[in-house]
Amino acid sequence: MTTLAENSHRFPLQVTLHNTAIVFRPLTSACRGAMLDFARDLPEQDLLFLDRDIAQPAVVDQWVRDVADGRLATIAAWRDNGIVGYATTARGNVRWSRHVADLRVVVAEGYRGLGLGRWLLELVFEMALEAGATKLVARMTPDQTGALSLFRHLGFEQEAVLRDHALDANGLTHDLIVLSFHTRQHPDNRCGSCGVAVLAPLLLEGDRLCSHCYESRYEELGSGD
Repeated sequence: MTTLAENSHRFPLQVTLHNTAIVFRPLTSACRGAMLDFARDLPEQDLLFLDRDIAQPAVVDQWVRDVADGRLATIAAWRDNGIVGYATTARGNVRWSRHVADLRVVVAEGYRGLGLGRWLLELVFEMALEAGATKLVARMTPDQTGALSLFRHLGFEQEAVLRDHALDANGLTHDLIVLSFHTRQHPDNRCGSCGVAVLAPLLLEGDRLCSHCYESRYEELGSGD
């Protein structure tokens, strides 16, 4: 079983989404300044319920260390010299939940609607599966409609609503929705080329592919999707 820091992807990975070139890279210390800039440009609502205050330099430094130590995996999406989104997966830290991985995705306002969130989720989903996860969980508030729509479109189902579970900076409480994806319930979600399990196949010239095979085919074609 691999750790979350180990995977067979070749990074950096570049794709073109709606004529926009995006490069995916694992989070490293070199991302520190760009991640802080990204966080500080996010709407306050997007920052309220993150498990880390990513606008704080010390928090980002610890985040980078956690990635380096294999406690979680984070893929950052770059446009030119700036980060425009990221996705993170973290495995359960007790024995009885080691098959569960939490997923989180955040995309800059100006880059929503390009399919970037789906790409980020697919990459960390495959990394979580490579590390042995069979159940994926995401948590968000009801007013995070874009994220809810994306996760549901990719096959996540509502598992619970935790009433008044989140407390914001103004002391107001919010419900928290728990969505889950069980791999055993989606046996047909596989790459049409290599057969590996995927969250949702990526389409390229009519073929349903995992990100690995998409990357190889993309390079062979020498063009975007």
